[in-house]
Amino acid sequence: MALIGGATACSATGPTAAGAAKGSKMQLGLSMPTLNTPFFTVLVKEATVQAKAHGGKVVQTTNANRDASQQVNDFRNLIAAGANVILAGVVDRSAIQPALDYAKSQNVPVVIVDDAPAAGDVYAVVKADNEAMAAQAADVLAAKVPKTGKVLEVMGGLTTTNGQDRKTGFDKEFKKKAPGVKVIQQSAEWDGPKSANVMSAVLSGTPQLNGVFLATDTLYYEPVAATLKARGRLTPAGQSGHLPMVAIDGGVESLNAIRKGYLDATVSQPVLDYAKYGVDYLQDALDGKKMKAGATDHDSTVEKNGSYFIDELPAPVVTKKNVDDSTLWGNRS
Repeated sequence: MALIGGATACSATGPTAAGAAKGSKMQLGLSMPTLNTPFFTVLVKEATVQAKAHGGKVVQTTNANRDASQQVNDFRNLIAAGANVILAGVVDRSAIQPALDYAKSQNVPVVIVDDAPAAGDVYAVVKADNEAMAAQAADVLAAKVPKTGKVLEVMGGLTTTNGQDRKTGFDKEFKKKAPGVKVIQQSAEWDGPKSANVMSAVLSGTPQLNGVFLATDTLYYEPVAATLKARGRLTPAGQSGHLPMVAIDGGVESLNAIRKGYLDATVSQPVLDYAKYGVDYLQDALDGKKMKAGATDHDSTVEKNGSYFIDELPAPVVTKKNVDDSTLWGNRS
C-alpha cells in the first residue's frame, strides 16, 4: 500500500523494525483487549488474512480480558514468541505505555487500531474519525424527528477519546440540523446494562420521546431494544409508534435490526480496513519506511496529532439500502 507520492504514515519517533533483518517475513503478534466481541474476533481473522498476503503469519493472539496490566504482559509474551511487529487494540490508552516502551526497547513496531494511546511510541494509529461518524448519525436522526421534541443521546464513556469525540460530533451536527429539538444526554459508560437503565429512566420521565442516538450499537442496541420492547415502544419503521433510532459501530445485531426496521441506521466502523491498513503499515515498518502525513490511496488523510501520525478512515452509513454489503464487518461475524 502506498500513499500519494509513494509515502506512508506513522510516528516519526516510533521504531522501525531495526531489530529484524532487512527483508524478514512478518511475524505478527495480535494483542486484543478482549475476544468476547465480534469486533475483535473479526479484526483478528482479517489481520491473519492480511499477514498471509504479505508472506508472513500470525505467531500468537493474546486476549487481555479487559485487564490493562495483563495487556502489558501480553506484549512481552508476544515478543518472546517471536513477534517482530504487533497490531493492538488497547484496554486503557494511558496504561498501555509500559507495553509500548518495552516493544520500542526490542525494536518491535506497533500499530494501534481504534483509539490513540495517551503516551508511548507507535508506528501508526489507524482509526475512524469518531466526530465525523457521530455527525453522520446526527444527520440521519435529525431528518427523522419533528422540528420540536426530545431525543435521547446515550453517550459512551466520556473518559475515553472515542466517547468524547462521538458526543462532540453528534451534539454539534444535531444542534445545527435540529435546533428546536432538546437533547437529553445520559452516559452509559460503554456498559450494556447501564444503557438499559438509562433508556428505562428516560422513558418514564419523557413518555413523548421522539428519537434515540446510541454511541455504540454493539454494546447498547440489544439492551435498549429489550427495554423498548418491554414498554411497547419497539415498532418497525413505517408503522405507527416507531421511535427513530440511529447508532455507531455496525455490529451484527444492529444490521439485523436495520433489516427488521427497528434501527433506522448505523455508522459502521471500518474494521476490515483497520486490519488491512494496520498490517500494511507494519509491513512498511519491516521494510524500514518512515511515515509521513498526507493523502492516502484509500480515501483518507494521515495527519500528525501530537507525537502520532493517525490515519482516520472513512465510515459508511448503513441503512436498508446497503445493509447486505459484504464489506461491512457486521456481515463477517
